[in-house]
Amino acid sequence: MKTMKTYTTKPSHVESQWHVFDAADKVLGRLATEVSVLLQGKHKSIYAKNIITGDFVVVVNASKIKVTGDKLQQKLYRRHSHYPGGLRETPMFRMQANHPDRILRAAVRGMLPKTTLGRQMLRRLKIYADEIHPHGAQVKEMAREELLVAPLEVARPVVTETQVSEQPIEALTEESAQDQSEVSEQPVEALAEESAQDQSEVSEQPVEALAEEPARDEIEISEESDEGKKVES
Repeated sequence: MKTMKTYTTKPSHVESQWHVFDAADKVLGRLATEVSVLLQGKHKSIYAKNIITGDFVVVVNASKIKVTGDKLQQKLYRRHSHYPGGLRETPMFRMQANHPDRILRAAVRGMLPKTTLGRQMLRRLKIYADEIHPHGAQVKEMAREELLVAPLEVARPVVTETQVSEQPIEALTEESAQDQSEVSEQPVEALAEESAQDQSEVSEQPVEALAEEPARDEIEISEESDEGKKVES
């Protein structure tokens, strides 16, 4: 008698992939349906409810998504702070202007299981308002050329070993030789002339001035003493 074996999906059997969606001019509900199917893994034959078999999804241009009817004016997003009078209502057009990623995220969250696995699936959804996203390494060839990748760092010029070993050394030697010649010739002569001028000024002019000043003081003192003697007499 033959026995049938039942196949059970294990986490080691799952190979997650990355998908990129351009939300420009796409209807919100239809795009959310496609994204939720990929996140849950229902497009795979190994789908299971007890493990995550889904893929990663990147959505760009979320600010250009479209809705049908008058949903932009009529649909409201509500939240409550759990305090009296803490109800806050935000219309869809204002939410799209301020936080365009929250519209699609809320739509997809409503289509996922309300469990711990559902919250883990939602973390695999990456939504960006513009065309720039930082997942180029994961997406690789699956993204179109017009979907740019955000640069993480500013590009710096690459310096090879030959450039470092040859060119800077010659430039440094020439600059150092010029600096040494300037320091050894011009400043020495200038300092010698300045020092000679300072010594001549200190040796000649101040001595005569100092010699004249005491003589004038002695003459004044002697004249004052002679006048005092005349007055006493």
